[in-house]
Amino acid sequence: MSGTLDRLAAARSGIVARRHLLTTGWSPSAIHRAVHRGQLFPLVPGVFRVAGAPWSRSAAQHAALLIAGEEAHLARWSAAEVHGFGERHHGPIEVLLPRGTGRPAGRSDLVRVRHTRSLPEADRTAKAGLALTAPARTLLDLAATTGVERLAEVAAGALRTGACTPPDFDAVIARRLNASGRGRLRAALALLGSDGVHTRSGVEIAAFQALVKGGLPRPALAHRIHDAYGRFIAEVDLAYPELKLAIEIDGYRWHSTPAQKRADEERQNRLILAGWTVLRFSAAEVRRNPAALVTTVSRYLTSAAAIP
Repeated sequence: MSGTLDRLAAARSGIVARRHLLTTGWSPSAIHRAVHRGQLFPLVPGVFRVAGAPWSRSAAQHAALLIAGEEAHLARWSAAEVHGFGERHHGPIEVLLPRGTGRPAGRSDLVRVRHTRSLPEADRTAKAGLALTAPARTLLDLAATTGVERLAEVAAGALRTGACTPPDFDAVIARRLNASGRGRLRAALALLGSDGVHTRSGVEIAAFQALVKGGLPRPALAHRIHDAYGRFIAEVDLAYPELKLAIEIDGYRWHSTPAQKRADEERQNRLILAGWTVLRFSAAEVRRNPAALVTTVSRYLTSAAAIP
């Protein structure tokens, strides 16, 4: 019996369900004795942590799925975390359960169960032994409660890591005609445009959106600049290539060390020598006073247009 228990525990980071034990030859009385001896620790009725197994993030995720039910899949921020395009979510682990597929094993602060009318195969996947919603479905579900700027940032991460492609988004939106987040996801994707794969931070998206909302032409995101001989000079946050205007957003984390400041200065000098104008803004300014960004860029565009 101990060998069977070890194999089951290894597959789910030390978490096992009563139904799995029963299908591998354990009897109800054997499970009861294992609990009494401290070999199994009940999390909720029918879901156990094996003695000696560490409580890890993976263990919590497996436990949440087993508590929620056989058809459960990690969803929203919990799925985005596993996919690699969302940070760790510190609240309850979010799980999606198709209606009519059974009840959760019990109540637990560890898991938040949401129900859906359907979860077709195209919207399901598995990673690291965990059942979870497919990347595009994950973004569509997030869109129900996430702002456009933040959603665009996460979508950019999904595109950049190769977790999904623009056609994947089109397909999930077409499948989920009644999803509350369809319009918001479309708005986020429109915000990214064809540059979404290269987008690096939410503040750049915020700057981009402020410029567009301010009535200015759409800038290029993460624009790569080369000299007259085709040699790479730099990649800038936002740009109006036809006017050789680069817009850089300085975040404290990336621009605070002496070495980084020197690198920024050398990079800016290369851009200026190549004929580019560089406008710099702090991330805090973009967040708190986007109107200042719009005004400054607008003044430059107006003056550049007046030059014959």
